[in-house]
Formats: sequence, C-alpha cells, structure tokens
Amino acid sequence: MRKTRYPGLTLTVAAFTILLAAIAAYTYVARPWFLYWGATDADRTRPLLGDDAWIGGRVTGTRAVTVAAPPETVWAWLVQIGQDRAGFYSYTWLENLTFAAIRNTYEIRPEWQERQAKDFVRSVRTDYVFGLLKEKGDYTGWKVSFVAPGRSMTLKNWGTFALEPDGAGGTRFLARSRGVPLPGIVGKLADFWLINPAHFIMEKRMMVEIKRLAEGRDGPPGWVKALATLGFAAAALGAALIVASRKRRGLWLLLPAVYAALVHAASADLLSTLVAFTALALVVLGFVAFGRRSWIYFGAVLIYAYAVLFLASDAFIVFGLVFLAASGVLAGLALKGARAR
Repeated sequence: MRKTRYPGLTLTVAAFTILLAAIAAYTYVARPWFLYWGATDADRTRPLLGDDAWIGGRVTGTRAVTVAAPPETVWAWLVQIGQDRAGFYSYTWLENLTFAAIRNTYEIRPEWQERQAKDFVRSVRTDYVFGLLKEKGDYTGWKVSFVAPGRSMTLKNWGTFALEPDGAGGTRFLARSRGVPLPGIVGKLADFWLINPAHFIMEKRMMVEIKRLAEGRDGPPGWVKALATLGFAAAALGAALIVASRKRRGLWLLLPAVYAALVHAASADLLSTLVAFTALALVVLGFVAFGRRSWIYFGAVLIYAYAVLFLASDAFIVFGLVFLAASGVLAGLALKGARAR
C-alpha cells in the first residue's frame, strides 16, 4: 500500500473540505429549517394575534409546536417567563454562562399569573454588569407590547407568542420572532452565525419544555442527569490533566478556573459552574494540544456542538453522556499504553 508523502497536508485538505461542507449545510439546510421549525407554510405568513402591536423590526422566524393541552393550561406556564419569575424553561447551564443568574421554576405560581402591557420581562438579574445597564431596558429584558390573557403576548425585540385552539382540547403554540438587525458587516455575520442560531436553540428548548409541562409529562430520569453531570466532570478533569502535563502550560488552567468562579459568584449554580470550567478548559486544550492545527479541533467541536444543540431534545444529557463515553475510552487507552511499557 502506497503511503502519502504529505500526511499533514492530506489531513488539512480533508478537514477544510468537511468544514466547507458544514458551512454549506448550515446555510442551505439547517438555517432555513430552524427559522421555521415546526411551522407550516401557512403559519409562516398568516397574521398572529399581537403582530400589529409591534413597532419596527422585521420577522426573523416563525416556530410552532402542537400541545396536547388547552390554551389556558399552556398560558399558565408561558405567562410566568422572566428572570425574576420562573425563568425561561430553557438551558440555564447556558444562560448562566453570561452571568444572568436564571433559575427555572417548574410549578404554577398564582402571583406570576398576571401580565399587562408595558410590563417588563427581565432577562438578567437587576445588578447585571454592576448595574451599568440598569437604565437600558433593551439590554436587560423585553417590554410587553400586547397581552391577550390566555391567547397571546408580544414582547418588544423578541416577538409574539400566540396560543390557538387546535382539535379537541389541544393548542397550537406559535412564536414569531422579530427584531432589529445589527448594523454593518460584523453585525450581519453575528446575526447569521451566532445570534439567530442561539435564539433558536433557547426558544426551541423553552417551547418544548412548556409543551412537556402543560401536558404533565415527566422529564428525563434523575440517574440520566447524574451520569451526564459525571460526564462533564470527567471531561473537565481530563482536559485539565492534559493541559497540566504540558511543560509551562499549566497556568493556562487559571482561565477556566477564574471564569467558573465568576459564573458561580453570579448564579450560585453548581451545574453552570461545572459547564463553565469544562467549556473553557476544552478551549484551552485545543490551543495547547493542537497548536497551529487547533482550527481543525475547533471546527470539529463547533460542528458537533451545533448539531447537538439543534437536534437533541436535551443537549446537556447528550453532551454529558458523550463526554462520559469518550473519557472512558481515553482512560482505557491510557491504561493499556501504561501496561505495554
């Protein structure tokens, strides 16, 4: 069998080809799909109750899910959203990486069942960024533009949430996102690659969780969550050990340690703290272990992360279980290598 003279070049070309294919798949397949996730052709264009309350901005997507519960039941969960209320029923372990201090509450609270026009739905804690954004409402939440109790709510710079009767006792839950695009080429790139997909990931999770809660279904078993948490811990430990084993590179671990400490100080959430350390430790590992080829590592991680966040019903569990399996395989290979010496 003939060996190539330039194995490094072959790897680079292969990685670059895969990355270009992933970019094309995101642009022409994934993005059109997530902008209108769950919505029919009719849902995309028909008016929703509360649409006319919006002033400015443009539609950036319409998403929908069918709930096996009446609109009043779905509304009881939806109306509670807010950092100072029930949270957003989404991934707090991601939200708190921005020091937002969000906690989800999985019960109906009578004191949270009212919303009126001009109310403010908080997205972060009141002292966010040392209170510097306190007077800038658009950066710390969304103003309620319209409310029809049990039917619809419109939030400025987010969009309209509409609940429509569907079949015998069911609900069509629609979310039409609207906003003002960021200016300039950098803003357009940020919208395209970061803000739009991030918004979908969090909004999809919120809608799916509200559906589950309204239907009275249980979430994943506790033992599965425990295994996923163990997987994150194993990934954090493994990345830290690899970085620490490199000469004069151990100090780089101060970055994830400090970041995790800041996340914990802001949120007091151990799970978010663990994710913060794990995420940044894996970033440091990429630079330390792969050097000039770290772009291949980060490209592969980004493709995998987007795929899981887009498709998984619970991304934390998928990430954690994959981390646990990978850590077990690497530990087995390391033990086998040590015995062979």
